[in-house]
Amino acid sequence: MPELKTLGLALLIASLVPAALPAQSRVNLPQLRQVVTVPKEAVAAIRAGLAAPEPPSNELSPAVEAHLLGATPQNFREACGAMIEHWGEIARGSAEWHVRILHQENDLNWLAFRCRSRTLEYSDFHDERPALLKLDSGRLEFFPLAKDAASDSTLYHLEFSQVVPLDGARGVAFKVSEPAENPCCDGPESRSGETWRIFADTARGVAELLSIVTARDDSSHSDDPEIDDETTYRAELQLERDRNGQVTTVTATFREETTEFSGEFEEAPPRIVGKRTGTLRYRWNPAVQRFDEVK
Repeated sequence: MPELKTLGLALLIASLVPAALPAQSRVNLPQLRQVVTVPKEAVAAIRAGLAAPEPPSNELSPAVEAHLLGATPQNFREACGAMIEHWGEIARGSAEWHVRILHQENDLNWLAFRCRSRTLEYSDFHDERPALLKLDSGRLEFFPLAKDAASDSTLYHLEFSQVVPLDGARGVAFKVSEPAENPCCDGPESRSGETWRIFADTARGVAELLSIVTARDDSSHSDDPEIDDETTYRAELQLERDRNGQVTTVTATFREETTEFSGEFEEAPPRIVGKRTGTLRYRWNPAVQRFDEVK
C-alpha cells in the first residue's frame, strides 16, 4: 500500500534527524556585539526624558527604561531570567532589568544594562553590559567586555572614569569591576579584579582602544597539603598629555605579591613566595587609532 510506504519513509527520515537541543543555559549575560535601531517615536521620548530637569545623576525614568529595554535584542533580553535561574529557588522568577547612564555627551549616550534579582538576599549581585545609544540615528550598539562563554560566571560592574581626548579620536574610559562572587557557583578558587578601559565611537562602531588591569585578587585552596595561596596585584595609572591636552601615553606602575598560608601548623605564619614590580607603558598611535605597548 503506497500510503503505508510513504508513512514508513517519513518515520525513518524523522528518526535520523537529531532532536532539537534546548537553549544553552547561561550563568552570565551574553558578550556579543549587537546593533539595533530604536524606533523614531521611542528616540523622541528618550530624548525628552533625558532632557527632563534635575534628573538623578545616573538613573533613568521608568518610561525611558521601558523604551530602551523594548529595543534590546530578544536573546539578550531573555538572558537575564536564564542567568538568575542559576541563583537558586529563592531567586527564581525574580529577574529584572535596569538601565543606567554612564556618560552623556551631545547625542552620544553610554549606557549600562543591568540584570539583577528583586530578592533582598541577592541585592548586592548584578551583571552589566555596556551599550552606546546615538540619538541622532537611533543606533543602539551593545559591545562585549570579554569572549562570549555561557559557562563564564564572571559578573561585570561598570563605572564611568573620564573622557580621554586623543589625536583623531575621543575616548571614554570606564572602570570595569569583576567581583569575586556569583550566587550561581562556588569552589576552591576565588578571583576578582578591575580593569581600566578606553572605548571610542568610530566609523566601524564602538572600538576598545586600551585595556589595563588595575587590580586583581586571586586565591586558591588545597587540602593535600593544606595550603592557601593569595595573589594581590595593584597598578596606578598616569596619563601624559601634549600641549593641547590630548593624551599621548598611559603608564601603569604595578606591584604583585603572592602569599602562602599553611594550615598544617596552627601557628605557621604566612609566607611571601613571590613578589614583582614593574611599569607598563602604552603610547597612542594616531595612524592606526590604537594604543601600542612600549617595549
